[in-house]
Amino acid sequence: MPVITNPDFESDKITIGFHYIDPLGNTYNSESTLTVFFDCGENELSVIGRQLNSFLKQCGYYRSRDTVLMDDLTEEEADALACYLRELRRKETADED
Repeated sequence: MPVITNPDFESDKITIGFHYIDPLGNTYNSESTLTVFFDCGENELSVIGRQLNSFLKQCGYYRSRDTVLMDDLTEEEADALACYLRELRRKETADED
């Protein structure tokens, strides 16, 4: 994989925004401009995923897990990952009992 660098970092920036209205009518907005550090292994999806997870926590959106996965997967990979996670969670539940 080639390393993408930019001396002025201008093209390595993305702007992402989220808007959420909860069932009670509370409105949450967030917009951030962030640098994607490609040469450190980041990509746009990883940066967007971190921002989405942070936003969901800030607006109190309930999740039973800490992270919503943002990655570029084939359908086959997504199915395999979902199957693996089901098995892992079943094992965790069995270990708790």
